[in-house]
Amino acid sequence: MKKIYFAVFLFIVKSAIAGWYSDWSYRKPITNNFAVLGDLTNFPLLVVISNDSDLTAGASDNGFDILFTLKNGTAKLAHELEYYSSGTVAVWIKMPILSVSEQDSNIIYMYYDKSKSGNQQNSPAVWNGHQAVFHLSSLNDSTAAGNMLSSTGPAYNASGLVAGNYAFSGSGKLSCAELNNLNFPQTAGTISMWAKGDFTSQSSSKTLFDGYGTSRSHLYIRCNSGPLQFCFQTNAAYAYVAARGIIDNAWNYLTITYNTTTISHYSNNGYFISAATLATPNEPSNQNFDLGISFTGNIDEVRLSSVIRSSNWIMTEYSNQFSPTGFCSLGAPELYPGVIFTSIAPAATPCAAGDNTAFTINAHVLVGNIASVNISWGDGQNSVYSPGITNISAESYFHEFTARSNFTVTAVLTASSGLASTNSIVISTLPYRFYNPYNICFSPEPKGCLIKWNITTSANIAHFNLYREGNLQARIENTSLREYLDERIIFGDRHAYWMEAVYPAGSAFSATNTSAPHAVYRREAQFGSGGGNLDTLIAGLYAPQNTVSSSCTISMNIISNIHTSFYESGKPVYHQVELTGDAEGKIRGGLVLKFRIPATNGSLSFKPAVADGYSVTAHKDKFFCALWDGFTWTPLSTAVYENRLQNNFSFLELETSINKLGIYGVLFSQQGAAGDEPVKVKNRLFVPDINSASRSSVQISFPNPERAQVKIQVFDMYGKIVREDGFNEWISFWSWNGCAQNGNMAASGLYVISIIVGGRGNEAIKVHSYLLK
Repeated sequence: MKKIYFAVFLFIVKSAIAGWYSDWSYRKPITNNFAVLGDLTNFPLLVVISNDSDLTAGASDNGFDILFTLKNGTAKLAHELEYYSSGTVAVWIKMPILSVSEQDSNIIYMYYDKSKSGNQQNSPAVWNGHQAVFHLSSLNDSTAAGNMLSSTGPAYNASGLVAGNYAFSGSGKLSCAELNNLNFPQTAGTISMWAKGDFTSQSSSKTLFDGYGTSRSHLYIRCNSGPLQFCFQTNAAYAYVAARGIIDNAWNYLTITYNTTTISHYSNNGYFISAATLATPNEPSNQNFDLGISFTGNIDEVRLSSVIRSSNWIMTEYSNQFSPTGFCSLGAPELYPGVIFTSIAPAATPCAAGDNTAFTINAHVLVGNIASVNISWGDGQNSVYSPGITNISAESYFHEFTARSNFTVTAVLTASSGLASTNSIVISTLPYRFYNPYNICFSPEPKGCLIKWNITTSANIAHFNLYREGNLQARIENTSLREYLDERIIFGDRHAYWMEAVYPAGSAFSATNTSAPHAVYRREAQFGSGGGNLDTLIAGLYAPQNTVSSSCTISMNIISNIHTSFYESGKPVYHQVELTGDAEGKIRGGLVLKFRIPATNGSLSFKPAVADGYSVTAHKDKFFCALWDGFTWTPLSTAVYENRLQNNFSFLELETSINKLGIYGVLFSQQGAAGDEPVKVKNRLFVPDINSASRSSVQISFPNPERAQVKIQVFDMYGKIVREDGFNEWISFWSWNGCAQNGNMAASGLYVISIIVGGRGNEAIKVHSYLLK
């Protein structure tokens, strides 16, 4: 199967607008306080904005579109959103320089635009130089190390110092396993946290922080029924310093810096309290640590760093985190002054040479209007428009390409402010328009499922392919056709179909439609002296010319399996049909009855479907047509042949001749085909006009395996010919109801019926019968 795929490549080339990040719609300036006592590099700055209506209106619900830049408006800063909801944000921003004196270094922009996709955060980059950062709005670590706390008692509390925190109620703790082999504590570093509680009333068994390991020195912060203790302990001894300036039942900032020989303590405003010398040098130990062991109170913003932070770093952290809303001021919103140019694309693809192709441009401005649109079509032609409106997304721009090729279409949009934005798209044009077949519909026809479809035009189409259940079912070479009869149908089947219009340059496809089950039980047709045909899925009746004397209506009803007559094989008669109508006395010759048994991969399918286990190869010569006489089935001489179709589908066709309407079916016999059966006669003694179909006529089944012409003569006991019938079409079954050649009823008596097959008079079959009136 040949298919063509159309790829449209979009290249966005934005013209640079000085001092603005891409084409984000909105921004606000943020002016931050100076650093304390000295410049700071790569400082994680906390910015908290509360209930900002501009953010609520312009930012997405999750805040993922929010980003930050330096004052130049374009240098993007790494940030982490700790909290965002309805215009309230708590965010950590990595400041390359937080200056002690230069205000411009401390001004940043916050951009927001809910039309933008993706998450603008880069949390790990904010926390370079940290081994672990736990904001305690969750138990996750914000660094790239990805450590995780577990809780055995403490509960989340939404009202922390910064967003959420954890509350401790005198039992349990938060625990962290080894910090992903980061060798905590290392030979030097910083530990910081915020804590709130009644410290002076809690004993030394109440610990805020404890790093521990088997037979290792460790650091901890604990209560001591008075001032907090900041300790370094070995198995033999410990050194500690007592905290100063701690306020009970308020948030306190607690910091330890350490190296191999000294532990130093800072609290609250960052003022250096004291230092203690370590009796045993500190060494990397890959310890676990706990938070809030049996402590009563709250803990927030726990950080472990492998860097000894300076006093001005610590004091700036305290100032920034204790009152973040007082550390910065938020400016008025600013609108993007250029054109917000999202895309340019053809209104429909694929594009074709010679078509007047429509393009749409998704673009608008927040300030002023779009003054000009300049489009280079990529084929040496250009178009210029002056829309003078704020949004051109609903406008269409037309161009006719004259050749099959790839074209780069570039549009430059200029705002009334003079700022321009550019977008490009590469399109592939076809040599002509492809059209998809559509409106596939189905009709259950006598010999299959008729599939019909529409298409706008068949120009340039090489052929159609019809697919059924994903497999190629037919190739239709006549492209003017809009229908196809699928004869490979089993009674009751339903199938999913789709069409392919095959062009020299590719293909176009329809939708997939599913037919209703093909289960038509009754059909009828008109017959006359000129003949006639009547078909259902499982059988057909054909009347050659002059076999019916005058017009009549014959119907075929599928009745399987009403009439049962079991033979030595234990198999019933399948494909039962009943022929009825007003043909009594009008049938002059042999009618051809043909049963069609579908086979898939050689396996036969009967009506009803419960008949299984038969195959063409093994059982072809063991099926024959049969007539129901009201009590049992009479086998008829049957011609058997296989009609092979495509996709391993075929019909085993059983053909016989009849000269009366009635009930017929397909019989299985281990003895072989009916052509090998001897002459069978039913009702040698018959009574015309009696109210019993099985006794009102003599019925003769005789072999005619070569499908030869038949001549039948009826003689009375004096040798006079009473009736003579000749059949140009072959028959193997004949019945006589006592009607003489002149149309009158013959007299009672003995009659000899002579059946000459193939003109071989010396081999005539003689049957004696007795007519009783």
